[in-house]
Amino acid sequence: NHTLLRHREIAEFVSGAMAGAMTKAVLAPLETIRTRMVVGVGSKQIFGSFMEIMEHNGWQGLWAGNTINMIRIIPTQAIELDTFECVKWSMTSAQERWKEDSSPKIQLGGLTIELPLHLLSPIAVGGAAAGIVSTLVCHPLELCLRIA
Repeated sequence: NHTLLRHREIAEFVSGAMAGAMTKAVLAPLETIRTRMVVGVGSKQIFGSFMEIMEHNGWQGLWAGNTINMIRIIPTQAIELDTFECVKWSMTSAQERWKEDSSPKIQLGGLTIELPLHLLSPIAVGGAAAGIVSTLVCHPLELCLRIA
């Protein structure tokens, strides 16, 4: 079971990295055009910007600057998907145990407070954890890339 868990986590990490890379690779031309339009370089229309890029830089111009985006997005997406799946799986397992035994409790003097954690959505908790962990881990990388 522990070996299976390791393989699942690695597969999720690689899947997240591949998803991030594919997303950036496919959407890079739109991002390049959008950036040019926001900055005010060239045409103010999508098709006009596309034609200007093609005339001056060819197909490669549509992916200008995408390497830095790839360096940023690949680890971010990998960590997000892996964290999301791990937390979701852990929460679901814990909730099943809490249904059998009982929810966690806090003892404050003579008062016992039962925490209704079984009502939390594993998907919501996993999503929140994924965003927090990926930001904490990848934010220094993003700062370095912005400085460079």
